[in-house]
Amino acid sequence: MIKVYLDWNVISQMKNGNHPELNNIIFDNPKLLVPYSTSHIGDILSSFNETERQKELIRLDLEFLSKLTNDHCLYNDGKSILLDYTSPIELFGQRVEMKDTFNDISLDGLSEIFNQDESTKEIGETFINSLKSISLGEDFIQALENPEVADQMEKMFPGLKENPTMEGFFQSFSKMNIALNENDNYKHLREIVQDGFGINRDKIFNIEEPYKLIDKEQKNKGFAIDGYIDNSKNAPEWFNKISNEYILLDMFGYQEDNVNVKKGRKETFKNTTEDAFHASFASTCSFYVLNDKKSYNKTKKIYEKLSVKTVVFKPEEFVDYYNRYLNIEDVSLNLPIAYDVLKNHEFYESEEEGGKLRTYFMPYFLFDFFNKILVYIPNDDSYISLLLSQNKSDNYITYVKQVIKLVDNITELLGIDVEKIGRVKEEEFIDGKWSGRTWKQNNITYRLILNNVTFQFYIEE
Repeated sequence: MIKVYLDWNVISQMKNGNHPELNNIIFDNPKLLVPYSTSHIGDILSSFNETERQKELIRLDLEFLSKLTNDHCLYNDGKSILLDYTSPIELFGQRVEMKDTFNDISLDGLSEIFNQDESTKEIGETFINSLKSISLGEDFIQALENPEVADQMEKMFPGLKENPTMEGFFQSFSKMNIALNENDNYKHLREIVQDGFGINRDKIFNIEEPYKLIDKEQKNKGFAIDGYIDNSKNAPEWFNKISNEYILLDMFGYQEDNVNVKKGRKETFKNTTEDAFHASFASTCSFYVLNDKKSYNKTKKIYEKLSVKTVVFKPEEFVDYYNRYLNIEDVSLNLPIAYDVLKNHEFYESEEEGGKLRTYFMPYFLFDFFNKILVYIPNDDSYISLLLSQNKSDNYITYVKQVIKLVDNITELLGIDVEKIGRVKEEEFIDGKWSGRTWKQNNITYRLILNNVTFQFYIEE
């Protein structure tokens, strides 16, 4: 199955009758795995209010999302991005119940959370009392008293100057968090960053190489904020890296998002962070389809910098690509297409021990899975080995559901496997290992194996 991640703006537009060709391709297509993520729930939550009209609109959004994705949900467990089978309606209900839990992250707010459970009440009180009196340090206090930076520091950390302790820091940080996510303070923070680094917003907004300019200005100032936006351990390192790069580009002004709280749909820092998370979730898939020009441009630059192989498409681009390369309706065409690639496509050749290795990158996904061919040509003219593999990033994740469908597709072409194991079951995968499958047909042996984290299909005479 080919994993395709759709941004919320595309899904919302499809629900409203736009992108009919994309709609026809995506819905109930056994070739595709189209998951939603917790960030889609965050997008919908941003429009939540208690009016009956808005509740009904959200219910319709969630029902459409459920049908489109068949309830396949990507979520972050802190170590990896997992695929689960969860109703977006159920997940949204959980988020609504928790939406105000961490709004107040001052020490008083944290104390309130500890006090909700008798088992944590006492230790919470001790912990918070010890934090309250801790000074932030002389260097930080001097920075707060510096007239040149005092105004900017007050905007970022309101009230901290009057109480330069951990208690004051948590109080001001809580205010800043609310202001960024509920008000237009992100606009001011972005201006502070751009002014501080001497970035001309109009110059960088449409520049071809934004990173070149950003790196230059950070080097001139002798300070870089790359990687310091969010270094939490609550997500895989690569997930944070992509999210940080997204926010970094936006903060410096490249294709910067609108910030608007006066009318219509509220647009704040929260929207930018959800878009950043979308870019991270999407990198676990082969294709990312979105229709927001700014997010489209930022994501392409980030993927290019980080060597993420996920292809970023607008809806019409994906429709064209699908019709040209992905819509292989007859399973018997997969191997002939592979041999046609060997005859007519360009390849990269490298010297290996005892022979040469040719690598073919192709636009097709053979058996709805493989998009790379490797051919080993030995120097002694013995048998040339051929295998189908995956051209993927390190953070691309293959889920068991995809392997089940892959084996089904190969079995449809080659018949039952030699060991007569049959259909793949989830319990076959233990500690990242898998015994694989073997088929034989017309004196040719076909072996599907899991090599480290990559599935490979060997074709041997």
